[in-house]
Amino acid sequence: MKQKIIGFIGLLMACCPAAAVEVGPDAVNDEDIELRQLADRIPSNCRVAATRDANGQPVFFWQHTFSDGTRDLVMAASLEGRLQGIRRVTYDGSRSLGCHFPLLAIVRGGRWGWHLVWMRMNKGVYYARMDGSAWVSTPPKRMTTDDVSHIELVSNNNQVRLSWLEIRSDGSTSLHRLVSEDDGRSWERR
Repeated sequence: MKQKIIGFIGLLMACCPAAAVEVGPDAVNDEDIELRQLADRIPSNCRVAATRDANGQPVFFWQHTFSDGTRDLVMAASLEGRLQGIRRVTYDGSRSLGCHFPLLAIVRGGRWGWHLVWMRMNKGVYYARMDGSAWVSTPPKRMTTDDVSHIELVSNNNQVRLSWLEIRSDGSTSLHRLVSEDDGRSWERR
């Protein structure tokens, strides 16, 4: 799986548009030292969300395992194939094994930083804004308490749209949409 993660990151950096996707197979070369280190910190069943910054450079969002064994969400930009600092997004500090965030999405904001959405197992969907350097909105906004099977995040200037497919206890699903007209500061159902 580590080869798949490295391959996905390399493939995205080479050619792909913004997307929140799962990893796929690809070749690994000698330039992937930092990518190998990154892949070693991502649990093998976890997703990596990715997009591009204003200069076209890849930006990644993933569940990271820190050297003390804690797991939280982080983001990092890449310049010429090298990660440019890992920025912590969440501070829950879980030590239990596994993937705690099965759904992730990241998009660039209109005039302001990044919009980040994730699902935490058995706790719901969360949203945060981050400037990409150090500041992250705290606490993250809980958008729903239910588990979901799909999330979609779109940003256009100051408008941000978040949609998700909620799974009900009887197995049926329900589509939900929230829209922000002020770059993620406030939300309304539509």
